[in-house]
Amino acid sequence: MNALPSRLVARLLPLLVGLFWLTIVVDVAAAAPVKQPDAGEGKICLVLSGGGARGLAHIGALEALQQLHVPIDCIAGTSMGAIIGGLYAEGVSVDVLRQQVSGMDWTSVLSSRPAREGLTFSRKRADEQMPGGIEFGLSDRGQVQFPNAAVNTTQLEQVLTNLTLPAIGVHDFNDLPIPFRAVATNMVNGKKVILQHGVLATALRASMSVPGVFPPTEVGDALLGDGGLVDNLPVDVARDMGAKHVVAINIGTPLASRASLDNIVGLTSQMINILIEQNIRAQIGTLGPGDVLISPELGDVSALDFQAGDRAIKIGYDAVMAAREQLAPLALPPAQYAQWRDAFARRAQALVAQLQFNAPLAGVEVRGLTPGVSRTIQAQLQQKAGEPLQFDKVREDVDRLFGTGDFSRVDYRLVSGRHGQVLEYRLQDKPWGPNYLRFGLGLYTDLRNQSRFSLQISQRRPWLNDLGGEWRNDLQIGWRNRWMSELYQPVNRGGWLFVSPYLDLNSRPVDVYVGDNPILRYRLTTERVGLDLGVPLGEYGEVRAGWSRANIYGSYLLGTPGLVKSAVLREGGLRLLLIADRLDHAYFPREGWRGRGEVFFARTVLGSDANYDRIDLSGQDVVSFGRHTLEVAARTASFRDRTGLNLDYLSLGGFDALGGYREGQLIGNYLIYGRIGYRYELITPGLFGGAAYLGLAYERGNTWAQRSQVSLGDLRSSTSVYLGTDTPLGPVYFGFGKAPGQKINFYLTLGRP
Repeated sequence: MNALPSRLVARLLPLLVGLFWLTIVVDVAAAAPVKQPDAGEGKICLVLSGGGARGLAHIGALEALQQLHVPIDCIAGTSMGAIIGGLYAEGVSVDVLRQQVSGMDWTSVLSSRPAREGLTFSRKRADEQMPGGIEFGLSDRGQVQFPNAAVNTTQLEQVLTNLTLPAIGVHDFNDLPIPFRAVATNMVNGKKVILQHGVLATALRASMSVPGVFPPTEVGDALLGDGGLVDNLPVDVARDMGAKHVVAINIGTPLASRASLDNIVGLTSQMINILIEQNIRAQIGTLGPGDVLISPELGDVSALDFQAGDRAIKIGYDAVMAAREQLAPLALPPAQYAQWRDAFARRAQALVAQLQFNAPLAGVEVRGLTPGVSRTIQAQLQQKAGEPLQFDKVREDVDRLFGTGDFSRVDYRLVSGRHGQVLEYRLQDKPWGPNYLRFGLGLYTDLRNQSRFSLQISQRRPWLNDLGGEWRNDLQIGWRNRWMSELYQPVNRGGWLFVSPYLDLNSRPVDVYVGDNPILRYRLTTERVGLDLGVPLGEYGEVRAGWSRANIYGSYLLGTPGLVKSAVLREGGLRLLLIADRLDHAYFPREGWRGRGEVFFARTVLGSDANYDRIDLSGQDVVSFGRHTLEVAARTASFRDRTGLNLDYLSLGGFDALGGYREGQLIGNYLIYGRIGYRYELITPGLFGGAAYLGLAYERGNTWAQRSQVSLGDLRSSTSVYLGTDTPLGPVYFGFGKAPGQKINFYLTLGRP
């Protein structure tokens, strides 16, 4: 992930309104509002088509129209054309559109979740335990349900909401500085919906709700999807607005070649493009001699190619400039166009003047959920009633709610109440719940004689009660068998304290080595129950203290019989755990840090067969410069055996743990480990992932049986080289490690085996 997601709305929300105000008050001659011009013989309407990232060409087209002195008396747009056109109609300048829309990190904005560092800690832990995987739903009746879209648009809606704040008091889009219409599709009956009334941000969002990619938008009783399905170039809508002359900018995606139709994705995309192309042609056929059609030659710029924003803008600009002779009859003389621009700016300024950001909010409310859940969420909000609106607090609230993973929509609105402005947080439960399932795969091979496979299933049931109780089950079957069941229950609405009873059944093979050759394999089984009392540390992590009881035993699998003790070790003790995680990616981080500290005291008075102490401390820090990433990681751990158990509790070896040694090859009761890593980004992540990296790691570490043996001069070294890529199924690594005196260790992994 890029570093921008963690700062996207943090930078965007506080600054956009200031930038907006600055650009629209420049060169304003007077503050007095000016009436909208009447529809006359020369009324010119701009029509902007949809086309995803190709629609960024509209920004360049608007800039060129300004330079050619072509006035715009009304705007009709679809999908991305609606977003660009609606913002311009509100008064957002071309410069702000270029900076904030084209310059936006669309990969992050259209991500299905916020930046990882903004996730709740439970979601971070889930990502680490089960990377990749697609979430499904399970009803209380046991019916499997599927998500309604591939992308959650919460971050996009935040941007649109903030950019359209000056239009908070506008409910009829005729009252915008330039009258505006957006086109959407009723997904129930397939009819065209022309959006003229309501909240501007909602209209823009509804018009670009591409089915299957973005969730549909509910407006009143209607379920709305992308308007391109029925009218991607709404010339007819412009006519209904009174246009005598239409300037239509068509940036629709051209039909694909036959060579790209050899798979289901290509065929499905082509089918949609054919339907859109048909309605575009129908609209073009209605254009007359007084109209101008401009079709920028965007070439290989695809609907998802948001990184080509600057190129698309230039192409749009050049296309309009190339049509200057056709546009000349619509242009105004310089003085008259300046008057038109002044009138437009004054109408935009009048919208801004109504905003009262310094006035205390009359109320802060949560909408869309049950009353009990709404009260709990409201108690945890940073933005409070009676305080002025503070965008940094709103951003923190939205990010935290989005980061829980519990809602399909998290948005906010400013509405006019009886006693002043009211901030409404609008939330929507995921329609495919209330139980959420994720499936994952884990594969590992060392290309010699060690391979393993695992199937992973995770079940999560949030909001068991009004306080936010959550039940989670993680099941892994294969090389390692595990069932972890945990109840996370806050004890108050503020959520500052929780209790967590859990059950953990864990069984895994363990190899015992002589040199680099395994001589024994046994299965280590742990059956544990526990109860923790904890304090969440916001998006940083959590602190837990608790008691647990466990039965631990080993059973012989392969190798020399008689070396495995089958007796059960009963463990009872107290644990203190502190975890903080601010990495921006669980497996390929570019920024951030992570720390973990755990102390466990086993005592006979607590049900243990023996007294011993375990201490495990680790940390990681990551920083990036362009495509280059540097990482430093360290771990130190000890198992202080007070009664002579001789367990050899700790181990090193394998990927990211002395890769030149085989997994678990070094065992002991005391451990020191350090790593310096470098990673180069070969392929930049796109809208749906796909980043690839070349990595290099130098590691030092060792284990010792006795404390008296521990020596920094006895550390072993290892060097590893790997290729890694981020896939929908989880991280994939292929590489090798070499340590002095050891054979080269190759490894290939998928997910978390």
